[in-house]
Amino acid sequence: MADSSRIKAVIFDIGGVVVRSPFIAISAYEREQRLPANYINVSLSKLGDSGAFQRYERGELSYSEFVDAWTAELNDADANNRAYRAYLKRRDLDVHMVLPSKTHINGAVLFGRMMQMTKQPNAAVVDLIRELRRSGYRVAALTNNFKDDPTSDMRATLFDGLFDHFVESSVVGLRKPDPRFYLHACNLLEVRPAEAVFLDDIGKNLRAADRLGMTAVQVEIGKETEAVDAVKRILRARGFSPAKL
Repeated sequence: MADSSRIKAVIFDIGGVVVRSPFIAISAYEREQRLPANYINVSLSKLGDSGAFQRYERGELSYSEFVDAWTAELNDADANNRAYRAYLKRRDLDVHMVLPSKTHINGAVLFGRMMQMTKQPNAAVVDLIRELRRSGYRVAALTNNFKDDPTSDMRATLFDGLFDHFVESSVVGLRKPDPRFYLHACNLLEVRPAEAVFLDDIGKNLRAADRLGMTAVQVEIGKETEAVDAVKRILRARGFSPAKL
């Protein structure tokens, strides 16, 4: 749990925080393919850290290797249906739902749509980052990303000069929610975890930050302004220079 230390730094996830969420594109693709809600998300996470998406985020696969492996995982209907029924059971939903016996998910198309979505900045969050830096706070990005994503050049200009440090899973070889990844960012910023606020859109990433002592703020789709307001309230109460925000 976070303590009452003075906040000196703010750390931001990218997708779903600084830019629009790739989960928006996933949801749209699920509807297009007539798949149940969150079917692809469950498939994406069913193998844990050994999944193709997670390995790509750690820089262990090339883009072509990733697309081939991920497409195969996305279309493993038996494994995906088992994982999805377990997901339904955990949430006390209808485990008797009829699930697809075969799918035709194109991993390259889906990934491209996800990355296109992340070209669109969340203006309120970008404005907050600039305000924080003007006020003397240290600011970093902490992102699970990809080393040779063919769409990355499109988004690079969004981040040019925005952060003090841009910490990438594909470069470091670690990914959220590994606590070592968060601590690496804190070391670069020269702060203790208790001196940092962390923003993300994924619960398990926020819980990992909280366990380290960071102050965690969730960013929900369509509620970015509320998250910005929450950060400002925290900094007015515990920031090293509350009067500046």
